[in-house]
Amino acid sequence: MTIAVSPLRTELRATLTLATPLAAANLAMMVMGITNAIMVGHLGGAALAAAGLGGAIYFTLCMICQGVLNAVAPLAAHAIGSGSREAAGLIAGAGITMAALLALPVLVLLSLAPLLLHAIGYDPALADSISGYLGAIRWGAPAFLLSAALRAMLSASGRPRVIMVVLLCGIPANAALSWILIFGHLGLPALGIAGSGWSTAAIQWTMMLSLAGYMALAPGHAPVRFGLRVFREFGSILRVGLPIGGLFAMEVGVFNTTGLLMGLFGADALGAHQLAINVASFTFMVPLGIAQAAVVRVALHLGAGEPAAAVRAGRTAVALAALCMLGASALLVASPRTIIGLYLDVADPVNRGVVPIAVSLIMIAALFQVLDGVQVVAVGALRGYRDTAVPMLIAAVGYWVVGFTGGWALAFPLGWGPVGLWCGLALGLAVVACALTLRLELRGRPRLRGAIPSPQPAAL
Repeated sequence: MTIAVSPLRTELRATLTLATPLAAANLAMMVMGITNAIMVGHLGGAALAAAGLGGAIYFTLCMICQGVLNAVAPLAAHAIGSGSREAAGLIAGAGITMAALLALPVLVLLSLAPLLLHAIGYDPALADSISGYLGAIRWGAPAFLLSAALRAMLSASGRPRVIMVVLLCGIPANAALSWILIFGHLGLPALGIAGSGWSTAAIQWTMMLSLAGYMALAPGHAPVRFGLRVFREFGSILRVGLPIGGLFAMEVGVFNTTGLLMGLFGADALGAHQLAINVASFTFMVPLGIAQAAVVRVALHLGAGEPAAAVRAGRTAVALAALCMLGASALLVASPRTIIGLYLDVADPVNRGVVPIAVSLIMIAALFQVLDGVQVVAVGALRGYRDTAVPMLIAAVGYWVVGFTGGWALAFPLGWGPVGLWCGLALGLAVVACALTLRLELRGRPRLRGAIPSPQPAAL
């Protein structure tokens, strides 16, 4: 007797098969960053501040460029869904070529950043420390961007486990190399925070070469194509990818600017902000993995000419993310002081100003967990439709017009302080989550009615 499996259950299983290793890979990247921060922290507060700011500059530039390269996943998945392995290989080759080209301006900007820090009046010692860190980690930028293109292609090909394995192996390798280079073991000199930069760069190259080796040797996926033909795909990647990079810039920008404003309330408020952001970023890695899976699932179905299945894939991913983030929200509400205790000693009188602010911010983070999960998965599903320009505009209005402006008004004119800034962020996330979910529903309905015979990029 054959038991029929519902399409919804099939879609849920396929989404989880993709999302689980991708979420694990995202968490592995977070763990590597935390490991480096812990080790640099042993060098003192000044070293930790220098590495933190240097890392923020490096990863902000790289993440914006990665946003452009993320277009490889929906474009390649659409080609694979339509049965065109040749087209998928050309998209992969174009993505890899574009990653190499984007690395050049990133290297230039990272080289000029120390000069800017000196010019705007940074303390010379702090600026020199940041310069040493950036001078080392910048050489990992090409590998970071090439890895982004490779991960996008592997996700589109349904090979997320290799991404997970490579990044999980990177955790102990990064810890060992950082320990050696930062503190000077095994006969090598102690390089301090520059050692953290060199270890990060080396591990990024190692992971990139591992992913590239797998793609070159493993059978069963679309072969990567190079040559003049790949430049024809640049236009498609830029049309889809530039708005993704713009959305990343706005999202990162609003949180970084909020951090700058938080500093106006003192060191305790800024420390609580950084702690709460770290906690929220960690929980965010799970819906981010679901969003990455949604990109592929929606694009595959559209490429195969199955619009109803694409709608089901988007709705399934959104519901799954909401469920996961409900669990995260419950955890934050139940044990905020325990979570804070993982970062600092809550009983130490030195931290008596930080703890209550951090508790308040974590409570607000708990309130927007579901919203954060829904918005990132909705925007991922929309990328599967190759709809990226309108989501960028939604993010601009939600994060800046509503979130940042509202947070500023609550924090300063209305006197809510640090809590006001975070209430503004929550309000902005609510607007973005609702608008993106509505956009996703509107993108799917005309396809179900047959009004749109084939998926087209969204146009303004």
